[in-house]
Amino acid sequence: MPLDQDTILGSTNPPVATARKWTGMAGLSIVQREQLAEMVVPRVTEHLERCLATARDEWEAGRTWGNVSGNTLLWANDFRMFETRVIRDFQDALMEDFRSHDYPPQYEFSGVAFADQDDGLTILDDYQSTRRSLRHKLEGAMRENNRYSHYVFTQAAQEKNRFEYPNWAPWSPLHWYERLIEIGELYFGKTEMTLDLMRSYLDCVQKTAAPTLAFVVEAIDHCGLITEPRTDPEAAGTLRKNASWKRFAGNRDDDAATEAEPASDTSRWRPSTRAAEAEPSHTMPDTEADPSQWAAWASNMVQSPVFRPAGGGTGGGNGAVAAGTTPTTAFVMPGQQADPRSALMPFIHDLLQGLFDHIFREVGFNPSVRTVIAEMQYPLATAVIHDLGFFRDRSHPLRLWIGSLINVAIRINPQTEPDSEDVERYLGCIRQSVEHLRNQADRMDRDAAEVLMNHFLDQVEAEDTHWRERQVMQIDLPHAEEWAEQARRNLALAALETGADLPETAAEEIFQSWETVLAVEHDAGEAGESLHRVLRQVVRHICNMATAQEVNPLVAEARDHARAAGLGDDRIRDLVQHLGKAHLFRLRAPEDAERFDPRARLQIRESVRYEDDDPTLDQDRDDDHVFAAIGLDVGDWFEFIDENGEHPQRMALIWRGETTRRFFFLSMDGVQSRRHSLQGVAQELRQGRMRALPEDNPLDAIIEAPAS
Repeated sequence: MPLDQDTILGSTNPPVATARKWTGMAGLSIVQREQLAEMVVPRVTEHLERCLATARDEWEAGRTWGNVSGNTLLWANDFRMFETRVIRDFQDALMEDFRSHDYPPQYEFSGVAFADQDDGLTILDDYQSTRRSLRHKLEGAMRENNRYSHYVFTQAAQEKNRFEYPNWAPWSPLHWYERLIEIGELYFGKTEMTLDLMRSYLDCVQKTAAPTLAFVVEAIDHCGLITEPRTDPEAAGTLRKNASWKRFAGNRDDDAATEAEPASDTSRWRPSTRAAEAEPSHTMPDTEADPSQWAAWASNMVQSPVFRPAGGGTGGGNGAVAAGTTPTTAFVMPGQQADPRSALMPFIHDLLQGLFDHIFREVGFNPSVRTVIAEMQYPLATAVIHDLGFFRDRSHPLRLWIGSLINVAIRINPQTEPDSEDVERYLGCIRQSVEHLRNQADRMDRDAAEVLMNHFLDQVEAEDTHWRERQVMQIDLPHAEEWAEQARRNLALAALETGADLPETAAEEIFQSWETVLAVEHDAGEAGESLHRVLRQVVRHICNMATAQEVNPLVAEARDHARAAGLGDDRIRDLVQHLGKAHLFRLRAPEDAERFDPRARLQIRESVRYEDDDPTLDQDRDDDHVFAAIGLDVGDWFEFIDENGEHPQRMALIWRGETTRRFFFLSMDGVQSRRHSLQGVAQELRQGRMRALPEDNPLDAIIEAPAS
């Protein structure tokens, strides 16, 4: 009878082949293990202290977490005697787990272990069954309530064959559970008191552990334990799906119903949820069908409820069919015209006007943009009547051009005045492209439409690059904050690695040097990287109290790399002076000088909330919105609204800091900006006050293409 997974999980002596394959903490460098220990263990122990205090207080009040009978006052008294020892032993055990190179961790896995000379599972008694059940509840709670942390913990444990089972990693709350219950059994035995202690711990983790887990995630991130992207594909896909025009512009069909519909060769108008009632589907004619059939189809589309503004008629003119008439009788075939499709002009123009009016009603557009698009409708109709595949083919270049043009235009805030240079440049791209259409509408075939589309996209791409370059001053402060945080963390790691007892004065001088070099590295490419590499060597020498003869050649090399990186003479002189002072302060520091504490530096999590974060967000959360926030890319555009769903502000993510975990958004005119923490962005998404601007084609969301 083969062993099941629970049996394997409980093994304290896994097979030799498994032991050779999985590296555990031995796969990490000594510095990484020490950094993790110094960052994670104090924070986890601090949270444990609060949990244990809560358990003691409840027992003193005569309450328990389980349906048990016991003398809770006696439990509280016994616990007070050993509370300090429990905390100390837990901290020591967890610290050793992070520093140890042995694999696997040695503990009894919630009462399940290999049965010697027995192919089956040992029968569990009530205590062991409850012990195991509580652990399963903790794992279930992590998966449900702390999805982001659980995802990161699992990925960090599985990269590079570290742990066969992620819950064995010392950064896993399931591992903390095992260490705590071991200690509880040591002091209180395998008793109901120990089980109730674990019930209270489980409750405490579920209710209050999110900030601690978020800090542990940050520690794992900074230690470089994860090299693969941390974005949950499902969450990222959900964000993109919600950014579709079908949802953004109010077309919120039931996804399940949509997926259930069989493919057909009909094109259907999918009315907005704001429409009072839906019209029946209208079959789109073939491209070569009689013009009267296209006239009937276009007229029926214009009669759809979404084409009717509140309190108005169809919104059409120029030959639109009045409600209640038969569309096919409204089309009069011209007798003398060479191209009978020219009679379609009023019908197609009304349809296009209805399409754009619908988009304008559903989503706010800048008045300048609306004017340009209104001027485009007649020449567009002229081009379309010569190639009705525009309506049937989603890949039609003219249709793709319209989608791209609208998606660029929507970036401009509705209330923004066009006197901004940046806004005017984008409007210029739109106007120039529309003028191109107007000049070639009579002879606009697919090849010409593709040229039109590609030229517009090239212009926008170049403009995007120039826009980001023009906004460089806007991100000076976020960059400076990022470099400062990186510099302090880098020095903390160098001090831990070398065991240096740096005076605070020397540390401050090194900070100044490191911030300067990080800024150069950001802008100078390979030369900046070389400068940063030499600086690390200089700092290590200073930490190790090297002589001037040992340090000076490295400083000279750093000076050469700084010059190659484009650093001015004044800044190079400041860099060298900072390093020189740091070396001097390190060598001549008095015994009573204030010391730099690298462990405290690593444990600090500065600016958990940022200036534009929701003030009601008082703790970190782990849900799909955190996944989505992690997956945002610089250059993506978003719309922010207030709590009433009004005053939209459209901004691009122009910068994000990996160390500070901060996000900086900026409007096209450079006037409106927002600065959020990771949790702040997640909260905006969670509350529906932030949504990605769509990148798909709005026409595809309005008219369903027929099946090929």
